[in-house]
Amino acid sequence: MCEQKVAETYSTHVSDSFDRTDENCSYEVAFRRWLVREIEERRTSVSEAIKTYNFNPKNGAALIYFWRQKYAPEMVLALEDMTAEEKQKLVALQARVKQLEKEAEDARMKNIALDLLIDVAEEKLKISIRKKPGAKQ
Repeated sequence: MCEQKVAETYSTHVSDSFDRTDENCSYEVAFRRWLVREIEERRTSVSEAIKTYNFNPKNGAALIYFWRQKYAPEMVLALEDMTAEEKQKLVALQARVKQLEKEAEDARMKNIALDLLIDVAEEKLKISIRKKPGAKQ
């Protein structure tokens, strides 16, 4: 229901930066997104928003539900800050990753060196060291 039709019972307590945009009394998109963010981040509830911003109690919840369906999927919610314990765990995991990367690089280098050693031995000694594919044992 439009605010102008029921101005005596429902008035808007929203700042001037969040104005209704047309004669159908639809709210500005910025206000809708802001209110959805407030609800999604649990800074306010739907019932508190209905009371605070003086939505019609009959259809205010449905309107906010519609806004949440429309605007919540495109929002990126901020994560909470890490605790000291989580930060220590992260540092330990990063150190472990570096250690494993170094071990993997060492293993690759060792594999290259062994392949080179076999190539040189086969060339110098004129013998076949590598197993041929499909060879019988």
